[in-house]
Parts: sequence; structure tokens; C-alpha cells
Amino acid sequence: MDSKRLIKLRELIGYDNPGIAKMFNIDVTEVDAYCLGTKDVPDKIALDLEAFADWSCEVSHTETKRELAKIHLNKPE
Repeated sequence: MDSKRLIKLRELIGYDNPGIAKMFNIDVTEVDAYCLGTKDVPDKIALDLEAFADWSCEVSHTETKRELAKIHLNKPE
């Protein structure tokens, strides 16, 4: 995973560098280095972050669909 992808996923899930560091129990300076591209993102972190972002999007879309369904079903016809 390159730094641009890491930054995109970080923004997608709404985390900042300290949040990512806490999520993976690593020092924030490591996350800073990953984002700057001065250090390679370990495969485990890359895979876990991709999986979390996918899950986060699925949950978000499910919640949105559920809310839209509630609005639609409660409308008088």
C-alpha cells in the first residue's frame, strides 16, 4: 500500500494519524512516516485497514438504506 492509498482510507473512515496509531497500537510517528511515504506500510496493517474501510462502508450504506426505508414506509400514500 502506498502513502496515497493510506491517506485515502484514513480519510474515508474519518480517522486522523493519532486515531490510526491507536487503532493499530503503534506510535503516531510511524503513521506519520507511512503517510509521508518515508516508511513502507506493513502488509498486516494494509490488509487490516482495507478490511476495516470495507466494513465501515458496508455498515454506513446499510444504515443509510435502513433510514431511507423507514422514511419511505412511514410516508402516507
